[in-house]
Amino acid sequence: MPSSAPANPGEPDSKKLLCFLALVGLALFVIALTGYPNLLDNERRVGAYALDLLQNGHWFAQSDADGDPISKPPLLTWLVALFSLPFDRITLVSLYLPSAAATVALALILFSVGREKFGWRAGFLGALSFLLSIMADQQMTTSRYDGLFSLPVTLAALAAYRGWTTGRGWTCFWLSVAFGSLVKGPLALVLGASGLLAAFWEKKSGTPLRIRGSHWLGIGLFMLIGFGWLALAYAEMGKPLIDKLIGRELVGHAVTGHGKESLLSKCWEPTYAYFAVFLPWSIAGASGMWRVWKHPSPDTETRRFERFLFCWFFVGLVLFSVAAHQRSRLIVPLIPAAALLAGRELARWTTAWNQRRLLQASGLVTCVFLVLMAIFHFVLLGGKTAVQRTIAVRTMAADLKALAGEQFPLTYTDSPFALQIYLNTMRPQVTAAAAAAMLRGSIPAFVATGDDDYARLKKEISTNSPAIYELARWPETGKPFLVILSNHPRLEWPAHSVMLDGALRIETQGVRLARKRKGILFFEKDLAAGAAIFTNTSKEPMKVRLRLIGESKSADEELSLPPGETRRKEFALSSRDSLKTAAR
Repeated sequence: MPSSAPANPGEPDSKKLLCFLALVGLALFVIALTGYPNLLDNERRVGAYALDLLQNGHWFAQSDADGDPISKPPLLTWLVALFSLPFDRITLVSLYLPSAAATVALALILFSVGREKFGWRAGFLGALSFLLSIMADQQMTTSRYDGLFSLPVTLAALAAYRGWTTGRGWTCFWLSVAFGSLVKGPLALVLGASGLLAAFWEKKSGTPLRIRGSHWLGIGLFMLIGFGWLALAYAEMGKPLIDKLIGRELVGHAVTGHGKESLLSKCWEPTYAYFAVFLPWSIAGASGMWRVWKHPSPDTETRRFERFLFCWFFVGLVLFSVAAHQRSRLIVPLIPAAALLAGRELARWTTAWNQRRLLQASGLVTCVFLVLMAIFHFVLLGGKTAVQRTIAVRTMAADLKALAGEQFPLTYTDSPFALQIYLNTMRPQVTAAAAAAMLRGSIPAFVATGDDDYARLKKEISTNSPAIYELARWPETGKPFLVILSNHPRLEWPAHSVMLDGALRIETQGVRLARKRKGILFFEKDLAAGAAIFTNTSKEPMKVRLRLIGESKSADEELSLPPGETRRKEFALSSRDSLKTAAR
């Protein structure tokens, strides 16, 4: 990063410009975070992965609430879990901070690099245009991989340019690629290195500069990090992980999409997405790319960098256009290259403006954009169905916590995972048949279900079963989005209850579940004595390890549960005791 000292007396202090950009990014994050919430998108996956790590101790390979293995490598999950530790739960901040922080960090990097290569005006306008875009606003409250992925791709690309022009820095390139691979897989290598095609372009122009330097250390570290994680993840989950990551995600998305797509079926979408999510700056970026092609800079170093940016963008654009899986967010890692060229073009268009006029105009545009984003997040989003449903789930979760506590023994089937995020639980969903079997029993059971399984549950429960009560419902009339059903007439925590935590059936008598951390179930006293009864309903063996708080780990009693087996453990509890149960 260059020095913050002005390159000439007319250049503003870079530290102040960096602070301004950081504050703009912070303002965007606060506006998006405090506006209407929507937890019905990819939060159901990333939130479930993070809770699976925190509550079940699955560090290297996580599953979602449906038991499906992770769809991407775990770095985003790790960061969400890390940011959740101070709160002891998943929050909106911890869900969105990785992507938001990466977006702001990219803006600061773009300013520094643009200032060094094209001048402070181009660097500042490029970084500001990157922030004042629909794309940047989306990354502030998007729990997806693309916003975070853009950071290592950009770092890898800049390291590749340095390696090409100086012969040094390849270890940084490979480490950045390894970082990107832990976010979204090997695509980080392709996108990070794509700008190096400019070396062949330069060769044809008569100013060759061959790619040189040593890669061995970097490749070794890349292999160690990437394959090291994959080996640990495979040891934790096995073949289902490989089937999902490589079969369904990597190969499937590239060739078949979601089954209804094919190669080149929507080749126009990435180009359309670029112009849509980066408006109005995408026009300046397109103009800058045209200039690179038709009127390259006479300065050798500047020409090499602009051609590197051109190749970085267009190679990525072609790859995304050819692939079967098409989503507008996929081009986010290409926007930094476009933003740098857009910044240089904007600087050329405003050459006649003095420094004061440029900064005043930039401040005015920033204020207008922030006001528009505030209107969008605080007013316009309120009409979206997903937002209304999220608010309904949040309200139901708050009511449930007030009545019976967030660890209330709910069994989940086809219910929105947002409810588990708000209740701070990670219990795999079960089938309607399994939930109905519990409701047909005499032990109080509570089931959270959605619109599809609601009808299935009603069908599964025969007329000879105990009465079934709707204890909570949204909406109150019509087809339900979320319903809590029970064979118990009131929404309360009975002394005797049963629930399904995925394949583990947990029946409690005189004890209550207090929390779950790192695969450990913590129970608290409800009566003077209690019992916990565990049943393995799966086809695979499982183990349950029991321990009383205050006893050493050497006193642990491990219960092995073959498929279908039930084990009961009696506990006599004093007023100070609680039960600590580890289950895996």
